[in-house]
Amino acid sequence: MQVLMISSNTLPACPSGAIYAAGAIRQAGHAVQIYDRLFAVDLAGELKAQLAKFQPDVVGISIRLVFSDEMDLGAPLGTHHTDLRPRVKEIVDIIRKASSAWIVLGGPGFNYYARDWLEYLNLDYGIRGEGEETFPLFLQRLTDNKDIYSIPGCVYRKDGTFNSVPPEPVQDLDNQALPAYDLLNWQPYAERKVTPAVLTKRGCSFACTYCPYSKLEGKRYRLKSPQRVLAEADNIVRFTNSRRVMFCDNNFNVPRRHAESICRTFITTGSDFQWGTGDLRPIDITNDFCRLMEESGCFYINLSIESASESMLRSMKRGYTVRQVRDSLEALSRSQISFGASLMFGAPGETPETIAETLCVLDDYRLPLGVWITIGVYLWTDYQDIVAEARRTGFLKDDKELFTGAVYLSPGLPKSYLRDLPEMLRARSGYSVQFNKPSEKWDLIDGTHLLTDTAISNGR
Repeated sequence: MQVLMISSNTLPACPSGAIYAAGAIRQAGHAVQIYDRLFAVDLAGELKAQLAKFQPDVVGISIRLVFSDEMDLGAPLGTHHTDLRPRVKEIVDIIRKASSAWIVLGGPGFNYYARDWLEYLNLDYGIRGEGEETFPLFLQRLTDNKDIYSIPGCVYRKDGTFNSVPPEPVQDLDNQALPAYDLLNWQPYAERKVTPAVLTKRGCSFACTYCPYSKLEGKRYRLKSPQRVLAEADNIVRFTNSRRVMFCDNNFNVPRRHAESICRTFITTGSDFQWGTGDLRPIDITNDFCRLMEESGCFYINLSIESASESMLRSMKRGYTVRQVRDSLEALSRSQISFGASLMFGAPGETPETIAETLCVLDDYRLPLGVWITIGVYLWTDYQDIVAEARRTGFLKDDKELFTGAVYLSPGLPKSYLRDLPEMLRARSGYSVQFNKPSEKWDLIDGTHLLTDTAISNGR
């Protein structure tokens, strides 16, 4: 079969989902190409031309995000919010007019809103979860004219009724196809400062109240061997000419023995690339571990602190203490690794006092790459414990609000304080702030802090 994988993302990021899927599709014996909307100048013209030339039987659309927030000091509260759903619909509309190919949805943005996406786009089929095994299985059954409605992770509409099959995680990550970086010209990505990505594992043993990953991927870690991680990095270097890779899984340093094994493998093999991670958890970050990361080629770390208030760390179920946050910052400060930190303000229990506690801790350290702060917690899915809390307290009145972008803000944060908070934070050296889903009509709602399209449209 001929399969066209489309990355629908319009923000600078590695299209890792489409790349991993394309590798699996090709290994299964199908012809595959990748189209990345990120660089589209004439979307309709480019996509129609590729459809006409390649004549795909199946088009897979990888959906990364449903909405985005980007820093824009001219926008309300310094952040510009974009509903990305019309951009995906534009792609689907072009395909429908130019091709009779099957359209299959997938990707992290599809996982949480599968039925909503099918309804919104008037489509009939998608696959949730990890696609390296299920997408090739779908293609095989489609080729053989066999049942495609029992494939793990599939969500479909048949005879006017929506149905779904639970996803099944990939158990043997080492034996999957290498990601198909050779199908892309990496130069445009390099010009946008996008670093090619590698997943070193799947699963998460933590239970953070705002995060869905432990329920989506499972609490048991499924680890790639250090040799497999090295093979993927070497594959990237070979086909992209990039000398840097980014580990994009959750909590690179958990389990720590796995991270240490990867670092030692890079050292013993004399690897000539550098690596970074956007998610280092402040647990067991010691001088020795920092030295090991440094010697293995680490060029960048984001320490995912989220809060340095003891009560908020307990409320968010982060699994570490303020003392561990300080130990991590001190060890990284003694290293030669460039690092920054990320914070999340607004989860249940947040108050001006807990934010002050967090900032007081960070004031004791110099972070070379600064601090990234997100204000407000997006409510996506039942996989987040915070969604159940939002329903229980009446903050979330209609689940349809999830697909339009509902944002939770702790009622312990007064309106006047929230209005001034972004500028107060930006006045601090090296601090960047994203206020999730701001609006010129943003306001508190009946004394609570849930931002939804319904509330905004009513001017409340």
